[in-house]
Amino acid sequence: MENNMLRTYSSKEHLEQLNVAVKVENLTVEYNGRATLFNINLDIPSGVLMAVLGPNNSGKTTLLKTIAGINKPSAGNVYIYSRPTHALKNDIAYVPARNFVNWDFPINVYDLVLMGSYNRLKKVEVPGTKDKISAREALERVGLDTASKKSICDLSRGEKHRALIARALVQNAGIYIMDEPMIAADEESINIIIDVLQELRHKKKTVIVSHYDFVTIPRYFDMVSLLNVRLIASGTTEDVLTEENFEKTYGMPAGMIKNIRLYMEESHAGNK
Repeated sequence: MENNMLRTYSSKEHLEQLNVAVKVENLTVEYNGRATLFNINLDIPSGVLMAVLGPNNSGKTTLLKTIAGINKPSAGNVYIYSRPTHALKNDIAYVPARNFVNWDFPINVYDLVLMGSYNRLKKVEVPGTKDKISAREALERVGLDTASKKSICDLSRGEKHRALIARALVQNAGIYIMDEPMIAADEESINIIIDVLQELRHKKKTVIVSHYDFVTIPRYFDMVSLLNVRLIASGTTEDVLTEENFEKTYGMPAGMIKNIRLYMEESHAGNK
């Protein structure tokens, strides 16, 4: 895995030369009269791998869904390549969090992945030969080619993450939005997912990932946005990942957060 390749592209000069793929202006999203996002202004350049980081209930999923056009803003706007989200919705591949998918649905892994081609089809069309080839290639890319006939309910947590990413790869979008694609996944799945993210990045795709582990962000991502209902900071990992910004985001020093994360990882490992 070529972990160091991304860092070559993470300089400010490189980011400033890129066009803006996603522009969020004065975005507020409310549920039941309560703001889950408030007055967010954010520019995401095309061709970057960006992490969205924040505590639970900070609005990460809401932000991703709003950029993807799934949620509607209460105020403000989201633009994709300077156009409203709905105008380019088919060029956005959204990977939901694993827990938001009905894994009891009676479908096998291959058919789930093939669903990634549906955005290109008209109502009366069915997936063709090219779509089926793309599905098989995506399954192979995420290491699930031998599990293609397995029921999705029989997949492990890591395999479920990989299946959803394979479905997104079939869509062949310009922007990939993923909601915590590595949480509670096994090491093999995490390594495969990271490889796929970096491949998308080097293909000049824009990749926005809600992430849970701030320790790994400098290694894999070249941009990060810290979020807690409001946008705390956004930019290169070097500029944003500071003690001050962590305290504003989490309300506690970064060192304490790291200790909590290590404890959670050790507890998770002990429960396997």
